[in-house]
Amino acid sequence: MKLKLIITLFSTAVLLTTCGGPLSQRTGNGKTGFRVRSDFAAPLNSEQGWAGAMNENVTVYADQPFRIRFELEGPQGPASAQHFRLQYRRNSGTWTNVEAHDFPHPEREISVNFKRLEDGTLPDGWTIVETENDQNVLQAESGQEPLTGIFTPPWEVTEMASEFRLAPDNHDGIAFILGYSDINNYYRVQLDPNSGTIRVSQVINGIETNLAEKQTAIPFNQWLEIEIQTENRIIEINFQDDMLEMDVELDTDISGSKLGFQVQSGNNIDFQQFSFAGESKTPRVSIVSCPGYEHGISTNDLLNGSDTPFQAGTGISLADLTPVWRSANAHGEFEWPVVIRRFADGAVTNNIDDTFEFKMVDADSNPLGNENNPVLRLSIPHGHVGGTFVENPGRIGPWQASNGDLYFMMEPAETENVFIMVKSADNGRTWREMDRANRPSTDDLESVDSRLVGNTIHIIHQVTRSARYHTFRTSDHPTHPDTWDIRDELAGSVNAIAQTASMVVRSDGSIVAFYLGQKKIHYSIRSSEGTWSQVRTIDSELQPNQAGPQAVLGKDDIIHLAYYGIDGTIWYRRFLPDETITPRQLLGTGAGNSRDEYGAVLPLIYNSHKDEVVIIYRLATGNLWERRIVKDVPPTDAVMVSDQKVVTDAVDSQQAGADAILDGDTVHVLFIGESSRSIFSIHDKDGWQPAMPQVENILGSWVRGNVYTREDGVRVYGYIYDAGSDGGAGMNRFGELVLNDR
Repeated sequence: MKLKLIITLFSTAVLLTTCGGPLSQRTGNGKTGFRVRSDFAAPLNSEQGWAGAMNENVTVYADQPFRIRFELEGPQGPASAQHFRLQYRRNSGTWTNVEAHDFPHPEREISVNFKRLEDGTLPDGWTIVETENDQNVLQAESGQEPLTGIFTPPWEVTEMASEFRLAPDNHDGIAFILGYSDINNYYRVQLDPNSGTIRVSQVINGIETNLAEKQTAIPFNQWLEIEIQTENRIIEINFQDDMLEMDVELDTDISGSKLGFQVQSGNNIDFQQFSFAGESKTPRVSIVSCPGYEHGISTNDLLNGSDTPFQAGTGISLADLTPVWRSANAHGEFEWPVVIRRFADGAVTNNIDDTFEFKMVDADSNPLGNENNPVLRLSIPHGHVGGTFVENPGRIGPWQASNGDLYFMMEPAETENVFIMVKSADNGRTWREMDRANRPSTDDLESVDSRLVGNTIHIIHQVTRSARYHTFRTSDHPTHPDTWDIRDELAGSVNAIAQTASMVVRSDGSIVAFYLGQKKIHYSIRSSEGTWSQVRTIDSELQPNQAGPQAVLGKDDIIHLAYYGIDGTIWYRRFLPDETITPRQLLGTGAGNSRDEYGAVLPLIYNSHKDEVVIIYRLATGNLWERRIVKDVPPTDAVMVSDQKVVTDAVDSQQAGADAILDGDTVHVLFIGESSRSIFSIHDKDGWQPAMPQVENILGSWVRGNVYTREDGVRVYGYIYDAGSDGGAGMNRFGELVLNDR
């Protein structure tokens, strides 16, 4: 079989040879060097945006990507072709390869959309044709020899997907190649339209062995979709959006380093798209994508260390290895976009004043003998929290202990979904995890609500199949400060269509927890002795179905409950101390009827001075509205809180991007604008006032806060917000809205 490597499809660097400045003008004493660039978005060969001089060790910031540019000398003698990688060591520890995982969302994905390619950009055997819809496709024509296209990704691939079309005269179908070692050793997923079979086989030393097959229709002349995932020894196939699902277990692990497709001789295949994805991780340090240039772009001679001739290196973007570099008696420059995270997989942390030394090595991790390696000191900006926000948060902090310490709940990373409690002892400037050895074992913070009572934070935590109860003792606890106490106590078992939990702690220490099932809101009660009741259901026979419960404790242990109906309605009722529930009252309509709006109701506010509950909710128009209920009188008329539209379902949160608290008799609201994604504040003193910007130029997703008085006597609305992680990690930050003058 003739092998045609389809490489230029997937971005191959073209390396250019240029000349540096005159050797007499170079000041690096003939030694290779480095330079750190703080302007992350600067063009690759810009002379601007440096954090320091050449070979200067500088300070970098956690969760803020930066770039390192290295000089590298090739070996003496004949030209050699090499790939290189980046390594680091923390605090003079063990050298570790730096992998490519993006920031803030740790994606590893390459998508090639052939509709956007132009004629003349492809290797021999490929052409661009126009479809009846004036869209470009990639046509693979095998001719007299079979055609094999192999992709070598910049990291291990665990999923390959394609949109393709078989020509009417194609009776041999197509095969997708996995675990490619050479032309005689690989795995095949063969689609045979004649027999209507998807077949998995293994080729060893040129001999093919059938491993498994399933029957399904494989039509001609229509667009088809296939996803192939590999995990250790398992190949998972999904054809035509679950029309066929197939799992095949192998005898050995499968490599994701080379993969592609085969077309038998005399056949045509049209492709619209190929995509390749790898396993996402959040390591301490990773190579990320860079907005300033494309991967593989050639570098100019900017550094002045080496006195050998210059042969261009490349800029790297979201790749473990450099493109191939051929050199002899020359030097090149390579620029790496890097991030050092505050929290990482394993729920480990990088701390202020940690040092990170970097060096380039060859593809086999052999050292290259560079004399100058950057040793960078880590700093953490004031107010930076890091980590990942709770997906559907209730009241999650920051809670203030009696001694002024602040507490907040979150996950360390999008790929490390454990429950951590972080604390600030300096008014929100710095944060660190408490009692990491005794975290709850229930992970994935899908929905969390909490209440601070005395020196204990009570927490309800809903995951897909259960609701769990935890408690944490704050630093003012007399015997066990800053420690987890109750963990993973089962409050109720329901299978949730979407997670939203809320809770109250009554005056006798009993707890009532509300959480969503498949259709209805359920609740259970923990007695003051510590025993949970059976799960009960609200309005099991009434329509509409419900979602998004929010509860707050009022006078005489009356619980105020508001929630969303899936027909876009907003409802209110009371849960009385004798455990009866008052008839429901309709508060609003037009909140939307998709799952995006399940969390239309904000956390409730109770004003004890007036015996008043304030219910704020988002309608499908995007605006926030409020109604109030004082004692037993009917609700007030609906009033618009802000004429700005508020974001909803940011990054699969299924709730309005807003928070509300009470200071005295004044209600304060923070919200994220739908169009700007900036954070605004508004309050109702003398009626709802115009919104004021608080945090701008972010891609805001969540915000939650509380009112408290700092040690200096200033009363503030302290809040933590996600400044644009897109569901990833590292963008949680602390802010304050001063309230004394309002």
